[in-house]
Amino acid sequence: MADRGCFRKVKNMTRFSLIILVSLLTHALTKAQEPFTLKGTIDTTENSIYYFYYKVGDSAVTDTVRLKKGGAFEISGSIEEPTLVYVSIEDKYNPRVVGDFVIYQAWIEPGEEHVFRGFRKWQKGVHNCEISNSKNDVLAREWLALYNKANEDKENHDQLRFISDHLDSYFVLTVLYGKLRRNEDLSLVRDLLSRMPAHLQSTFRYKQCQDMLVVKENLSIGSTFPNFEQADTSSNMQRLSDIRKNKFILVDFWASWCGPCRAESPYLVKAYSQYHEKGFDIIGVSLDKDRDEWIQAIHDDKQVWHHVSDLKGFDNEVAKSLYIRSIPSNFLLDPTGKIIARDIRGEELMRLLGEILN
Repeated sequence: MADRGCFRKVKNMTRFSLIILVSLLTHALTKAQEPFTLKGTIDTTENSIYYFYYKVGDSAVTDTVRLKKGGAFEISGSIEEPTLVYVSIEDKYNPRVVGDFVIYQAWIEPGEEHVFRGFRKWQKGVHNCEISNSKNDVLAREWLALYNKANEDKENHDQLRFISDHLDSYFVLTVLYGKLRRNEDLSLVRDLLSRMPAHLQSTFRYKQCQDMLVVKENLSIGSTFPNFEQADTSSNMQRLSDIRKNKFILVDFWASWCGPCRAESPYLVKAYSQYHEKGFDIIGVSLDKDRDEWIQAIHDDKQVWHHVSDLKGFDNEVAKSLYIRSIPSNFLLDPTGKIIARDIRGEELMRLLGEILN
């Protein structure tokens, strides 16, 4: 689930959201940028069009490149801190992929001249390339090997040792950021962040991690879910607190283009049909951009409950304020608005509602 956030139509969001906004804006104004150069070759046909995408703070940059003789290219820019560059082509291969098709990714760093080579058979994965002068890319490949080994062995001791041994690296900071996004080991992440050196604690990513910790702690089980307001399919404003009255309610973040979200629809339909009369309701918050596709998906999946969206995709202001970066994602609230479960899937939702409402 990308990093984005501000509120216009979101009402009554808690004060921590405003603190986060001020923190990130202040940092964006004060952090200096340094130039970088990325040049090299991609082993494909000449004149092919490639897109190079990277982020500067919370802003995205895309360079469009037509390969020269021998597959050569060169781009340059300025970045505040190390960042991933994604190399993509127009997607003609997978109809389920939204946007361009990423074939390579590598780490670039401020003040560096990088030499890149993208190899043929990019179907092997996004790491089928090499880049010079990138300490973070070296660490990323070491981490990938440990990650694959942990998946095989069902152990993560080597990963934890790697994190502890490289707490002075920007790459490990992004690993901790990823754990926060997935709601993993919040207390451990908090401790590790506190042990990072000063040069990392001054970065945009570190401040983002600290802000996300505040949000995650305010969205823990037993916390009160922040109220919000967005437009429904008829462009009427709907407020969560009005819908929630005297009900258990599932706040479901989804989108018409999200395959896993659509796969959950039959379970939600079943839960709504069986428990709506007993005091259960759903409000779907869509991360769509296309109004027609959003409404068509609602009808196709027979989702007869409440639906809202500001049609900004992952820039949806409710999702941004809560650091919702991947979907499906949901929160089950009791009639007082307290969170009693989150990210519940399939039959687990039916089981939990059965315990509560039967």
